[in-house]
This record gives sequence, structure tokens and C-alpha cells, in this order.
Amino acid sequence: MADDIRIYRSPVIPDGFLHGFPERTGGVSTGPRASLNLGMRWGDDPETVDRNRRILAAHVGYDPDQLQVTKHVHGTEVWRVGEPLPDPPEFDGLVCDHPGPVLGAFAADCIPMVFADPVARVCGACHAGWRGTVGGVAANVVARMVELGARPGDIRVALGPSIGPCCFEVGPEVVAEFRAAFGELPGLVVAGPRKDHLDLRVATLAVLARAGVDAAHVDAAPPCTRCEPARFFSYRRDGKAGGVHMGYIGLAPTAAASAG
Repeated sequence: MADDIRIYRSPVIPDGFLHGFPERTGGVSTGPRASLNLGMRWGDDPETVDRNRRILAAHVGYDPDQLQVTKHVHGTEVWRVGEPLPDPPEFDGLVCDHPGPVLGAFAADCIPMVFADPVARVCGACHAGWRGTVGGVAANVVARMVELGARPGDIRVALGPSIGPCCFEVGPEVVAEFRAAFGELPGLVVAGPRKDHLDLRVATLAVLARAGVDAAHVDAAPPCTRCEPARFFSYRRDGKAGGVHMGYIGLAPTAAASAG
């Protein structure tokens, strides 16, 4: 079970942060959600999902009760850990500047993203589908990290497993929204066999560049979730019968804090 957990990690996220994007194996969910389903919204038993989350936390080495997650609504709002939460807590991004909390971002084709400033020791996470990408949720995470002392030039960003341009077929109305937001950005629109495809990674790089993040600090080449059913869940492939991934990031305690 836990021995089967595989975690996709990015080399751009430096030491001092717990982070990763778990693949679908190593949990206890069954059927199309087998096996490490980490999301509760599509019908899996809540106790099973909670057990999966605790299996992951034990494997990674964080306190499962410190996991911070919110309801994603394909929006652009970002919550800072410690702020009062509305009911329901509808945020697609989270930020934090102290060890302990682990931020989670759910996805099942959309992009789960994690952010780390190793100088200011601030982290963030977000869920970015096409609406959140156009709306600039990643830039809003950067802005909220800056409120906590981060500098855009120091921020590292990793894009987690998500649907690639090979599989993200969209209608002309979606293409029009992206062209309105990004212009004729090279590589954004890719001709497909039936309809145009979009490359959300290209758009995300543009959003982050506008926010001041250096392209050299962004890992924007994750695997495609739809293409690899043995490794990843995919809403486009499996619908709501399938499972949900969760990217995570948190600040590791400093040596001084650990000694104290």
C-alpha cells in the first residue's frame, strides 16, 4: 500500500520545502478511483479519502492534521493560512510563511502548482484550470506571497502533472478567451485532429512572467495526466467516476527551530 506510493517532484523546488505531486498508486480507494484518491467531491467515501490522506502524510513525513485545503471553484482568490475562512472556503490558491501547515491543491487534469521562495521562506499552492489560468490565479499567488515578504525574482514554481496540449481539445469560444488574454502567444494554440488544442503550460509561463517570476525558475514540463492512466487520474478520460490528485507544499522546520 504505502510502499506503492510514487511522488513526482520537481528539481526547481529547493531544499527547505516539503513538496510533491503523488501519483495514483498506494492508497485504499477502489474501482475507477483506485487507489490514492485524495479528493472528496466526486463521491468517494470520506473515510477512505481521509485514510488516503493520512497514508500520504505518513509516507512524506508531515502531520496529517496540518493539511490545509480549500474548495476550488475555478476562480482566482488566494487564502493566506491564518486568515478567517468564510463558509464555504472557496479559494483556488493558498500561501503560508511558517513551518507546520502543508498546503494542498487538488486537480485531475487542471494544473496543481506549488510555489517556493527560499530566501523569504514563503510558499504557495494553487489549482489552475483554463478559467483560473486566464484569470491569473498564479499571479495572485505570487502577489500574496509578496505580501509576506517574498520577491518574484526569488520564487520557484513547479507545475504538477496535468493535461497537456496533446489532449486538451477546446472549443472556439475558449480559444477566443485565451487569445484575448494572451494575444498570439507562440505555442498557445495547437491544431488538433478535430478542434484546436490549448497548451496551458505556455499560458501559465506568460502569467508568471507578467508577475515577475523568472522563466528559469519555473518547471513547466510535467507529464500529461490523460496520456498515462497507470500513473494519473484524468477527468477528461474518466469523468467524475475517477479520482483526484493533490499537489502539496510546506516549509520544513529550520535547524534552529528544530533544536528549540
